[in-house]
Amino acid sequence: MSFSLSNGIDEQLNYSEELSIIFIGKELFYSNQTLRSVQNEFGVEAMRFDALDTLLSGEADTNASGQIVVVDQMMLEDLLNRPEDYLQVAASGCLAFAYRKESSARFLFEHWDRARFGDIGYLPMNVAPDVWRSILRLLMHEELHLPCFLADCLPAASNAPERPSPQPKPTPARLSQKMPLYSKLTKREKQVLRLVSQGESNKTIASKLGITEHTVKLHMHNVSGKIGVRNRTAAAHFYFEVAPNDTRGPSLD
Repeated sequence: MSFSLSNGIDEQLNYSEELSIIFIGKELFYSNQTLRSVQNEFGVEAMRFDALDTLLSGEADTNASGQIVVVDQMMLEDLLNRPEDYLQVAASGCLAFAYRKESSARFLFEHWDRARFGDIGYLPMNVAPDVWRSILRLLMHEELHLPCFLADCLPAASNAPERPSPQPKPTPARLSQKMPLYSKLTKREKQVLRLVSQGESNKTIASKLGITEHTVKLHMHNVSGKIGVRNRTAAAHFYFEVAPNDTRGPSLD
């Protein structure tokens, strides 16, 4: 079964032809009201399919140049069994896993082959509506949210001092390990990391970048997951190590 608010409803909205959001899961978890809210909030078409096969059968027009595919935790086993099919639907967009139980998200995180299939975003369904929308907005900009309880599963920097301070110039071998991780960060994540390394608070960072404090926290969660650190101090030390190869830092424009 599939459902699109662009069909069967009197509202005539002009949606972006460049992006659509596809929810794969039951109406119980993605109600018509949820889809309508997404369309009104972001100006994109939102569709729901009970299962991936329903979508692949060609019932709906999903020809947007970019698609966010949000897969419900009830589809976890199917997602792990045929990730290529889900990624094919996402095309040039991104794939996200919607969860209500941390255990489901942790299981996917531990079994998802990131080396073969790339990163996947995580969308908690049991958070406040404004938080949910903020994470969904990150996905629309291809910035994948990694919850802190999953970031904690990654190797942590050991014996990090309480306050960040410039470190001796790292060896070429160490830089060769750090730079690929740094290159995975988006421009905005690099901006946030740079300001964190300068000791700025979330409030100050939010003011300088014109975003909310909550969005700053989301960016730092993503940064921590991508570079494999637990806290701001370790993140700052990471930046100090790669800074010699990025002396001016990312523009704040």
